Amino acid sequence: MKKIISLIMIAGMVILFPISSAFSQPSEIKIFFDQQLLENVGSSIIEDGHLLVPARDLIEALGGRITWFSALKLLNIYLEGKKASLVIDEPSLEIDGGKTTLEVPARLINNRVMIPIEIIKIISEVEVIWDNQHKTLSLNTIKPNLLNIRSYSHPDKTRIVIDLSQGTEFRASTVSDPERIYIDIMGSIAKLDEKTRQLEVNDGVIKQVRAAQFNGVMSRIVVDLYQKSKYEVFSLLNPDRVVIDIFRSGGEVQVVPEYLPPTKPEEKPPVVIEPKISGQRVVIIDPGHGGSDPGAIGPTGLKEKEVTLGIALALEELFKKEGIPVYLTRDKDNFIFLEDRVNFANQKNGFVFVSIHINSVLKHRPEATGIETYVLSSKYIGASAKDVADRENRASRMHPKLDTDLAQIIADLEESANIQYSLDLAEIVQKEMVNFLKLENRGVKQAPFVVLKGVNMAAVLVEIGFISNPSEEKLLKDSNFRKKAAESIFEAVKYYLQNTPDGV
Repeated sequence: MKKIISLIMIAGMVILFPISSAFSQPSEIKIFFDQQLLENVGSSIIEDGHLLVPARDLIEALGGRITWFSALKLLNIYLEGKKASLVIDEPSLEIDGGKTTLEVPARLINNRVMIPIEIIKIISEVEVIWDNQHKTLSLNTIKPNLLNIRSYSHPDKTRIVIDLSQGTEFRASTVSDPERIYIDIMGSIAKLDEKTRQLEVNDGVIKQVRAAQFNGVMSRIVVDLYQKSKYEVFSLLNPDRVVIDIFRSGGEVQVVPEYLPPTKPEEKPPVVIEPKISGQRVVIIDPGHGGSDPGAIGPTGLKEKEVTLGIALALEELFKKEGIPVYLTRDKDNFIFLEDRVNFANQKNGFVFVSIHINSVLKHRPEATGIETYVLSSKYIGASAKDVADRENRASRMHPKLDTDLAQIIADLEESANIQYSLDLAEIVQKEMVNFLKLENRGVKQAPFVVLKGVNMAAVLVEIGFISNPSEEKLLKDSNFRKKAAESIFEAVKYYLQNTPDGV
């Protein structure tokens, strides 16, 4: 009888407090970007009346990127020239040095970072429209955009360059008393900063350049002149821009009144200043195998140790050119125990450790192909993880029987931040290698690698292609392919160094 009464009470509470009031079904919500349905964006939810969207999927769909540091619960968003940072469950957003209070914080739901849609409104120039009745979110870009206005003074002329987000229509004309040229450009000045909207030149040809939004779809650029001057207007591509040359000698006006393909060369655009790499962040590159340990051997006799050293040497050169401290665990064909590689990395106070290897499957699957990146784990996570770990652990002093405490040591390390940072690094490295090399994406996996277990830094082991696959063995012989492999790892590690918070 008590059981029946309890069930009746529970049923009554469900009627009084319907569960659907807190959450909307994720499958109901559709997101459109410039009228196109985003099919590859994960499920969004409505929580207490606030729409939460998957951070990585949506930011990348808008042309941005994110970095996620699991141990700190820190998310960095890079979009449209802005950097925004937030911490899970904290209702605030840091953007370009300032802090903004959010109505609701970002959340970690089912291992996905979910952000409130108000963040998109804050950091993006897109129009955000939420249709609650039809459960649709529409994001519409205001484009094209004027991005920057630059001036170059020469002995015979002054050049004004207007950088655009994309090619667009424009027309030019003049007005007298006082003398000025105006250029009407189809687009928005929303992305121009205040200083750029009124650019002082004062070089005897041009006094200043002023930018304003003429109407909803048109921007007007006004060039104030010292005197009536001959001028020419034309467009250039890659990147898109409109150029105005104003000549010192007087004369009749020559105008190109509409959008045309590029006809003239132009000064190189200004160098984009990338985020600086904080402190002396040392990179350790570990070319797998060497000496008496050839590693895997391909059908035509290509040895893994040769390929890994070739990639490592090319990678070392890239870091040195960038001024980033880098060390190789070996720079010639010699054998080094895995434990000695670990000790070397720690002695050099490494910040990042990348062990380079080439995959191999000789039994029954010579057609196996692709790239995979590993991080340390006490478990084998991912198909073939155990086979790869067993093969790469043979150069340990403990081989053939590894220390029985290895799994416990690694399990302890998994509680530290280094494992979380390694996962972040692995995701970046895997993505860059696949993009550069165009091989199958076998994903990020985990296994108990001896060479990773003792390093006190973010550490990954990469398996670049299959030397057992005749087609990929041919690629691995190619010096250009090895250089591309090195470049992909370089770009990934550089990106990680630039975007890892200080104090890590």
